[in-house]
Parts: sequence; structure tokens; C-alpha cells
Amino acid sequence: MLIFIGESSSSHVSPLSARLSNLNEVLIISGQNQTMKIDSHDSKGHAVVILFCLLALLMLSFPTHGEELVDATATYDTNNVFARILRGELPAEIVYESKFALAFHDIRPRAKVHVLVIPKGPYTNILQFNQNASDQERLGLMDAIARTAEIMGVDESGFRLISNTGQDGGQTVPHLHVHLLGGEHVQ
Repeated sequence: MLIFIGESSSSHVSPLSARLSNLNEVLIISGQNQTMKIDSHDSKGHAVVILFCLLALLMLSFPTHGEELVDATATYDTNNVFARILRGELPAEIVYESKFALAFHDIRPRAKVHVLVIPKGPYTNILQFNQNASDQERLGLMDAIARTAEIMGVDESGFRLISNTGQDGGQTVPHLHVHLLGGEHVQ
């Protein structure tokens, strides 16, 4: 679902963070290409706009429909989305690539800079990677993280690294990946 705030007749619409007091209308576009326009000039429309915005924020805070959490002991799934990106079956906006790792932009960024760095080997999580990866693969992943930070311009300002492991860690893709977040103060 996409939510645009602004006037549909204009060529520019503001992001969801636009000030609610200045709303003219909200366009809600679902995955089935259905569009709903809500006029916020009347009191009912304004209340509906606020409710839809709150609902959208709530929906964005949970895993996407269909995403299941990965068990920390799961075996590697060769058809996971990152394996398919590595094989060239799915597109990715690549930031950096080496013999041992690939870095690409996250499709749902949570910060100004949000890049995923993955090893090219078949590792479900950091535990399996630590246990089974060669020294070259380990160093290759660390080097890819450092080079990606440099390329993205956050090597001096700082960044956060996150690697979710298992269900309690919120892992949704059964391929080790490190989120590199930066470009702003990361909460």
C-alpha cells in the first residue's frame, strides 16, 4: 500500500510525514491498483486521513504479509530472495560487490542510508556463518561492510550494523544479511 499526501492534480506529493494540518487530500493506493481519495476539507475526511496514516504506520512496523520468521536452526533455503539476487534472477541496486560479498540498497529503507551486505556463500545466519565460513569469507564480509560504509559516505559520521538471527531476532530472510544504517542519527 502506498500513501501519498497532497493534491493528486499536482505533480508533487509530500511524504507521509507531511504536516497533518496542511492536508488537502490523501491518495491510498493498494497492491491491486485501486485508488481511494479522501478529501480532508470536511471534519469527517480529516479524521479518516489521520486514521489511515496511523494505520499505515502500524502496518509498516510489522513484517510484510507473507513474511515468516526464520528459525535460527533452519537449513539454508536456496530459493530465498537473496540467493535469487546472487544468481541474477531478481534485480537489486548494487552498491558494492567482491568475490565474497554483495551490498545493495534495502527496498524498504529505515534510514537515509540503508544497505544490506550479504555473503555470497549459503549461510542462513551469523551463527552458521561463524561456524562454517572460511577465514577468507569472514574477512571478505567485514571488508565489504567497511567499503560499503565508505561508498555510502557514512564511514566518518558513523553507522549502525544490525543482523537479525532467528525468530526472536526478527529474521525474515534465511540468508545472513547485515543492515548498514546511517546518513542520519539512527534511533
